[in-house]
Amino acid sequence: MQLKKHRQTLRYIVLILLAVFLVANRGLRSLIRNYLEFRRLEKQKIELETEKLGLEKDLRAMKAPGQIEHTARKELGLIRPDEIEYRFRPPGAPKNDK
Repeated sequence: MQLKKHRQTLRYIVLILLAVFLVANRGLRSLIRNYLEFRRLEKQKIELETEKLGLEKDLRAMKAPGQIEHTARKELGLIRPDEIEYRFRPPGAPKNDK
């Protein structure tokens, strides 16, 4: 009976010492911290690679023939020097005679 009680006490002591060793060990904490940082950086890398692919796709689209002119006309309202721009009021728009 005494031997069984001593074994159980010894088992608890070993578990407590192991727990203290794991918690107090700077190397283990550093390892865990580095692992978490590694995971965060891998996730960020995947996001950046996805963004890069999207930007490369946009760049290829912008290099398409006539795309720059189309964008300049649509977004900036530019016209060629020899062109005349006609503007019509959309159907149903209120008249603004000033």
